[in-house]
Amino acid sequence: MSDALPTTSTSPRHLPERSCVACRRKRPQAEFVRVVRQEGVWAVQAGKRSGRGAYVCSDSPACWQDKKLRRAFGAQAVQVAAQLLEKQNAAQPSQPGSA
Repeated sequence: MSDALPTTSTSPRHLPERSCVACRRKRPQAEFVRVVRQEGVWAVQAGKRSGRGAYVCSDSPACWQDKKLRRAFGAQAVQVAAQLLEKQNAAQPSQPGSA
């Protein structure tokens, strides 16, 4: 049979997609920040995490507003929004000459 498929795969590697809980936009998982619920508290954590989680756009400060996060995090939306802003501020290098 000469119609056999080749053994090497030329198809692109699968990229998992997730949805932002604020804007509902679907994107590759790597473009999100994961918020994890541990012991009843939602928190932004770096590294590998297990447990219930939600995804928020990592490059869109509009998605970090507590009003948009209330649907997913309820009363804890204010704390989650503050953690996202803090993480963003820590990631940005300080600019010389700023007051």
